[in-house]
Amino acid sequence: MRRPPSSDVATSATSVASLPRLCPGRGAPIPASGVDRLVAVDSGGTFTDCVTLDAAGLVRSAKAPSTPDDFSEGVVQSVARAAAAEGVELEALLERTGSFCHGTTVATNALLTRSGSTVGLITTKGHEDAIIIGRTIQKAAGLSESELSNLAHLEKAVPIVPRPLIKGVTERIDYRGSVVVPLDTDEAAGAVAELVDAGVEAIAVCFLWSFLNPDHERAVAELIRSRHPHLFVTVSCEVAPVIKEYERCATTVLNGYLSRTTHAYISKLQQRLADGGLAKDPVVMQSIGGLTRAETSKGRAVTLLGSGPTGGVFGAAALGTLIGAENIVTTDVGGTSFDVGLVTDGEPLVVGTPVFDKYHTVLPVIDVVSIGAGGGSVAWIEPGTGLVKVGPQSAGAVPGPACYGAGGTRPTVTDANLLLGRLDADYFLGGQRRLHADLATAAIETHLAAPTGLSVHEAAMAVVDILDARMADLVRMSTIGRGYDPREFALFAFGGAGPLHVGAYAADVGTQRTVVPTNSAVFSAFGIAASDPVAVVQASDPMVAPFDGDRLDAVYAELTERAVEELAANGVAPADITATREVEMRYRGQVHEMRVPVPDGPLGGDSLAALMEEFRLRYNRRYGSGAAADSAVEARTFVVRGVGRQAKPALRPAPLGPEDPAAALVGERPVWFRPLGGFASTPIYRRELLEPGNGIEGQAMIEASDTTMLIHPGQRAEVDAWGNILLDTTGGTR
Repeated sequence: MRRPPSSDVATSATSVASLPRLCPGRGAPIPASGVDRLVAVDSGGTFTDCVTLDAAGLVRSAKAPSTPDDFSEGVVQSVARAAAAEGVELEALLERTGSFCHGTTVATNALLTRSGSTVGLITTKGHEDAIIIGRTIQKAAGLSESELSNLAHLEKAVPIVPRPLIKGVTERIDYRGSVVVPLDTDEAAGAVAELVDAGVEAIAVCFLWSFLNPDHERAVAELIRSRHPHLFVTVSCEVAPVIKEYERCATTVLNGYLSRTTHAYISKLQQRLADGGLAKDPVVMQSIGGLTRAETSKGRAVTLLGSGPTGGVFGAAALGTLIGAENIVTTDVGGTSFDVGLVTDGEPLVVGTPVFDKYHTVLPVIDVVSIGAGGGSVAWIEPGTGLVKVGPQSAGAVPGPACYGAGGTRPTVTDANLLLGRLDADYFLGGQRRLHADLATAAIETHLAAPTGLSVHEAAMAVVDILDARMADLVRMSTIGRGYDPREFALFAFGGAGPLHVGAYAADVGTQRTVVPTNSAVFSAFGIAASDPVAVVQASDPMVAPFDGDRLDAVYAELTERAVEELAANGVAPADITATREVEMRYRGQVHEMRVPVPDGPLGGDSLAALMEEFRLRYNRRYGSGAAADSAVEARTFVVRGVGRQAKPALRPAPLGPEDPAAALVGERPVWFRPLGGFASTPIYRRELLEPGNGIEGQAMIEASDTTMLIHPGQRAEVDAWGNILLDTTGGTR
């Protein structure tokens, strides 16, 4: 097989000023002066991805293995590889960087591994056990259908604050915000002293109805800060000033629990980047989407929970506006997980009460559903049934799949794809890492083929089929389960393993339009780069329809002012800020709310009628026509999302070239396809050599330095004017 010379790092360059098609080579050197680089880094469980953009519109990307022992090392390595793609040292790139954006999983990892701070809780006397008791559904919260199959073995989440570290204090505020029982400051001081003596590193404060009157919480917080300035203090009236006692308390405690780990990581990363030449403070991706200063995020660690997959959803929304896709299913296949999000009418779907490791919170986040299914997912035999299972365990970056030759012995999806001819052992990550087929064969033979009586290749195909089926099921659950028809959505596939598997799971789901974006392997990092600073402010002030427009206007005016102040503190000019409004509504007597957009301008007769109609439409779409209850409607929580619009390089389409992709053909190799009865000779195309307008008939492979795409027999791929690959799966066989 002939191929162009490969770099020693997995990189690519894309000109977004004239296309965004992939361009071979390292690109032009960085000019001698000026600060014109935007750098975005997304840390995943297996790889850390970096994207750089310059003022001329050139996009470059690089990947490096993640470093779980110190994630900042993987960040620096990925940026160093991006610098190498430009032919310069790390320091030269950082000195030219005007904005450094980062998406991290450090908060999520700290929660899942229970490696957070020792946190204490001060709450209203008599309610000390609320966070321990939780809600009845907590045992099952956030679990998949397969995980719910054995109800007898379900347990509540492991408490993040031990019962001895929960102290009740005499005070009481009622549902109108009036003080019923004054705060006993002496008792509060004693409770704080007991927690300090117990060795807590952080204290969370959450009193009943504090979202209506925060005076007691703030008094206790000031007491702690004045006497124990070394402690991290978090209060619910600042973190989650909304109704729902348990969720508000859990959110506040989580913020304290994650404080030390997040603060240490971000501080170390700030120092390493500053030592390397970065002049400006980095900005960090939030779980609600949008960026905030790294320094600000140290005090709001809980806003980073689940922020890892957010970049890809925002990148899809931005790309969707260019190609005319308002409704999108985003699918991100990494090394560890498969993440699915939704964009409806051009906006990412938001959930107001997300679940993190069985803890319900009241922190609005981009609604992304994840399962343990990716390139590094381990395949295994279920004891008792003898069935082949894939995931959720992952081989991770270390030791990685067996074929890495780094000590891993368990078979993974990557091992299976290698044996099926769907990966090139000599061109994985652009030739940066050589894969060992003999080690993959040994792992699959020992752990799968021999126990099941299958051949090695049949066992490998079973692994891939199971993974594809699990991913298709999650797409259906994320769309049909929310009242949407996936056939009416465009499906975007990205992540390092997304293009390799999308031909199967998109065909299974039946989507009519499938898009593999340019830079798909680092698309989440690209989405982070495309994001703006965001401040989301919310408050609860329950009311029943018919609503008082003046009262609503006053609530939103205050929230908008707070959002503008927060963005201004992050360096955003008021003229660059736009604000959108939402409200959480429900029928009276129900438990869960539905988030509804609020019309712009003063709220009165027509706009309030439009708001009520929008609520009914969304309710019927979610729960079925005629499901709307014949009862009063409540508005519970009000939300303002402020966005600081920032100038970015303009993306412009390129003229279409020839349909014949012969110039990008670099060879062929045998690839296994079940409908063809085994291996079949398959043409191989180089992604960097494809031009807008090229069309490829399956079966075929498209290889890039950082990902591989599989086109099944009967499917067809086309490169559009933006450099994306459009895949038609309707005529294919798998």
